[in-house]
Amino acid sequence: MRLIKHCAAAVLAVSTLFTLVLSGTAQAADWPSKPITLLVGFSAGGGADTLARLMAHALEKDLGQPVVVDNKAGGGGVVMATLLQRAPADGYTIGFTSDSTFDALPFIVRTAYQPDDFDYLATVTELQNALVAGASAPFSTWDEMLAYAREEGGLTFGSLSPITTKFAERWAKKEGINVRTVPIKGGRQIITDVMGRHLDVGWSAGVHQAYLNDKGVKVIVGMNDKRLSTSPDVPTIGEHGYGRSYTSYFMLAAPKGIPSPVREKLLAAIRKAATSKDVANLAEEKMKFPNVVLSAEQLTRFIQTQSMENKREFSEQ
Repeated sequence: MRLIKHCAAAVLAVSTLFTLVLSGTAQAADWPSKPITLLVGFSAGGGADTLARLMAHALEKDLGQPVVVDNKAGGGGVVMATLLQRAPADGYTIGFTSDSTFDALPFIVRTAYQPDDFDYLATVTELQNALVAGASAPFSTWDEMLAYAREEGGLTFGSLSPITTKFAERWAKKEGINVRTVPIKGGRQIITDVMGRHLDVGWSAGVHQAYLNDKGVKVIVGMNDKRLSTSPDVPTIGEHGYGRSYTSYFMLAAPKGIPSPVREKLLAAIRKAATSKDVANLAEEKMKFPNVVLSAEQLTRFIQTQSMENKREFSEQ
């Protein structure tokens, strides 16, 4: 009798597994059978939004279903990520933001999500993070900026997010200078403010690149791990003795747990869209962002590494 029960259990287990495999295969064959929503963690009209919309258009052509862009700006991507985490893990809701939404903000502000709540799909571009000043600023290098701050009693710094604010706090403490942080809601406003000398310096994720070469802005220091492609003569923050850099990406993510067959189909479509001519041209020719497309595995490892660094760094505050 016991043997019969064990045999029956084994048959049931195999049958269940077979049913799940068939179900997953059927899901992949049917997916997508309705519109896909692309939640964008930025306001409409900017470069990031334009990039997301080009991705949506490329995905539509490949998948044969509408990809509806839904802008959910706020909190450096927190609003979008919170909605994304709550969405069904069925491949019909994906999100577009920068990696800091997932690997930094949960350790700086209170969020309803953690880094391991998502499937990370691919990057589209590498941001060109820099500390910038107006062309008429009386300093042009990191050391000259520090000397100016000590002579004048401090600096005003335009911050885009809690992450850049935290950087300013650590920078001020390390260098023994006063840095007054001014929260700014957009990269273009920072450019306007440094050009008008309303701010001494500001953080730019790449908007500044259209204002280089005597057009109103100069780069004081690059914040990525390598020198910026549009400012190759400007040293990085690492070259100035800081132990970490701030390389970041525009990227796509989804709720954790998308069925594997659907996920593979989605990944293939996203990679094709991210490397398409239209997306690459916008990124590299107009935005001046390298069209760096990390795979899901590479991006997941990057997020994990950054999360550990940020957790350690911001817990020390």
